[in-house]
Amino acid sequence: MGLKTILAAVTVVAAAVQAQPPGPALRVPLPFDLVDILDGVRFKIRVPRNWNGKLLVYLQGTKTAPVPEPAVVPRVLPGSQPDLEETLLSRGYALAASDFGNMDMQVKEAVEDSLALTSYFRGLVGDPTRVILWGTTLGGLAALKMIEDYPRVFDAAIATCPWAAGVPRVMDRQLDFGLAYAVAFGWPADRWGPLEQLRPDLNLQTDVLSVAQVPKEDGSNRGAWEFIRLVRGIPSEAFWGTNPVYNAPGWRINLVIGIWARAVNEGFAAGPITQNLDHRYTLKPEEKTYLAGLGVNADELLAKMNARRNIMAAPHARDYVERFGTLRGLLRRPVLTLHNPTDNVVEVANESVYRAQVEGWGCQDRLLQVYVNNVGHNVQTSAQLLATLEAMESWLDTGKRPDASFFPEDKGFDNKFVPPPWPH
Repeated sequence: MGLKTILAAVTVVAAAVQAQPPGPALRVPLPFDLVDILDGVRFKIRVPRNWNGKLLVYLQGTKTAPVPEPAVVPRVLPGSQPDLEETLLSRGYALAASDFGNMDMQVKEAVEDSLALTSYFRGLVGDPTRVILWGTTLGGLAALKMIEDYPRVFDAAIATCPWAAGVPRVMDRQLDFGLAYAVAFGWPADRWGPLEQLRPDLNLQTDVLSVAQVPKEDGSNRGAWEFIRLVRGIPSEAFWGTNPVYNAPGWRINLVIGIWARAVNEGFAAGPITQNLDHRYTLKPEEKTYLAGLGVNADELLAKMNARRNIMAAPHARDYVERFGTLRGLLRRPVLTLHNPTDNVVEVANESVYRAQVEGWGCQDRLLQVYVNNVGHNVQTSAQLLATLEAMESWLDTGKRPDASFFPEDKGFDNKFVPPPWPH
């Protein structure tokens, strides 16, 4: 082999090395996009040409209908700039998400599928230098559970509006919604099953939304809905306003979670999972006066609710959601939660429960809770979500917990907010 041939070969190899992105060894050419099935569950992977070696594994929130392919980033406030998915790809992040199944209401399944997808990514694409979990609502709970249980697999977790108090507590609060609805409007047991144990096969459209009382345009039943809102402690603007991310009013989202989602969870647990033995239903004097002006006798309705503080969960069903849908708070990796104080579905008091659990293990230095002033459930801008990711990256790079400078007020962050205690 002549010198020119050798030099030419060296040049070709050097060019190939230079073309390879820095980071882990690759097993596929980049860019790489794939939508496929793993263990019966659809997944999606996107890896940009300039992969920086980092992988974001997204765990979606509850969806009420099938989608063509899994979302690999959270939904954002319409009109948000920049485009979240394309911005992350341009910055070199690989994105992956599983579609889960069964309408996504089972944390156990979300954890198993996302763990399997992460392992599959390593074998198919390459070993990431860093893996960050990113979860929304119920997916946020799953992300928090995964970072507790698999700290050697994942480097950090970001959870937006998570069910951080756990499925049992959150579903108990949905029982409160159902009970308030029952005393205000009556309960269609022939369609929904008993209040204590909903039909597990409820269809959202034909069994719930088509049967439920809805706010009337003439305002004739507004007082009853206002009673439900106030006894659940939901801000007016979040309850009556349209959530721009889900394109639905807050009362409708509450109806979906309070009836249909509880039924789905009870189906997974094979029995009733909620209780209200330790609940007490009250309203402030000024709230009672306000309701009286709308023709509602609040004391009478509260008395009916408190007379039903005898609902118990089935032990086997409660045990199921305790095992697979609760958190310990033992953190070995950094965790950042992002929540809206006016969240009308996953109330911000979830954060108080979670912090207490984390502090119980002495792990508070690994938890950062951040708040944004957007109204409604899971309403964030792409700029806010990017800010949380940048803060987490800094935390991982430097070992220093991010301060308020990462969350400026001009982006809608509220660094002074303190979440209230859990209602019961």
